Amino acid sequence: MKRIITLLVTAVLWSSSPLVGQTVDEIIAKSIDARGGIRKMKSVQSQRLSGHILLGDVEGTILIERKRPGKLREEISLEGRTLIRATDGKTGWSINPFSGGGAPGPLSADDFRLITQQADFDRPLVDYKAKGNQVELVGRDKLDDKEVYKLKVTLKDREIRYDYVGVASSLELKWEGRVVRDGNDFQAESFFRDYRSVDGLMYPFVIESDSPGNAATQKIVFDKIELNPALEDTRFEMPATVPAQSPVK
Repeated sequence: MKRIITLLVTAVLWSSSPLVGQTVDEIIAKSIDARGGIRKMKSVQSQRLSGHILLGDVEGTILIERKRPGKLREEISLEGRTLIRATDGKTGWSINPFSGGGAPGPLSADDFRLITQQADFDRPLVDYKAKGNQVELVGRDKLDDKEVYKLKVTLKDREIRYDYVGVASSLELKWEGRVVRDGNDFQAESFFRDYRSVDGLMYPFVIESDSPGNAATQKIVFDKIELNPALEDTRFEMPATVPAQSPVK
């Protein structure tokens, strides 16, 4: 169970082919338009995503809440216990009953960096220059049966990731990179599927993640995505007491 939990990352072979005159900024501009446009995206001040998660053969529920600027709360419930990770935009904390402790405590530096990335619900390509990110067009490749642009994204902290944007859809179809979590450094990838419109913005309702070379897998299926729900700032602050956890049967 502990190894499965470390895979939680809310994450192909290819051959290069000639580019056809598209620049990084043109690809990103088309991707933003395909998602619903920058004005519509910026009008979203909070999100609530709820659904089911499958970790290996263990099924549970997932709740993700985000609020500008930089706030995130993630709850994953499995077998009567709930893992909580959150940040108020300044500090991060967690309650992890799967690691043998039930008290709230601060996130490690690696986990805080990861949750800070997850709190950016515009994602790294939007306003990438202002965020201090660098984006390079590596090539035009194949992902399953779809043509994709492969973008190398160097984040402000020098971490490198690769984003795959569909040539036809202009939507992000895959992410891959190295993840450091709970002291474990591993390669991870996520596939974004089943895009649907929510109040004029496109969201993937299925996210499948894995770690190449490892049997652990993760699948998230969102049942509901809400835009601009009322979220109190206290939802993202570390509590003084521990929420009650149901006993494991």
